[in-house]
Amino acid sequence: MTPDDAAAITDLFGANSVCRGCWCMHWRVEKGGKSWQACWGEPNRRAFLKLLKQGQVQGALAFAEDQPVGWCNFGPREDFPRLKRSRVLAYKAAPQTWSVNCFFIAAGWRKRGIAGALLKMAAKRPRSTRARVLEAYPTPQQPGQNLVAPFAWTGTRALFAKAGFKPSVENERVWVKRRNKR
Repeated sequence: MTPDDAAAITDLFGANSVCRGCWCMHWRVEKGGKSWQACWGEPNRRAFLKLLKQGQVQGALAFAEDQPVGWCNFGPREDFPRLKRSRVLAYKAAPQTWSVNCFFIAAGWRKRGIAGALLKMAAKRPRSTRARVLEAYPTPQQPGQNLVAPFAWTGTRALFAKAGFKPSVENERVWVKRRNKR
């Protein structure tokens, strides 16, 4: 991601009320509750665009012609301090673990394979680093349960299973994909 991507991200997030408030900062803001509420909206937008300008945002965008239609956020686990504080996602991560932690697919473009394509792009980036583990946090769901899009923002088990992720031995809420050493 580069500062040149700011317009596309703004177009994609700005049209959606959930993304317009979060700006993919959920995992970057250390605490939830009132701290998170205070960041919602414009403060998150400014913080995200500042990180983007500084080259500190990893992510992938999907386009249909020139229109942005999908987003996936990922990066080194240590870039997301809220993960360290999460009781639900707590486990001892391997060194050099990367996190895939957010998807947004524009309405009208869902269920067309865009999330899977974005996940493939996300999985390619750590190859150029020393990362050996890619982790994800699929939204829990009951068999046969359809998730409403805003509640599937971390991805689904089916999405990650298809890409070769498996539940972690330490915490079944964290799914991992390990890369072989070269």
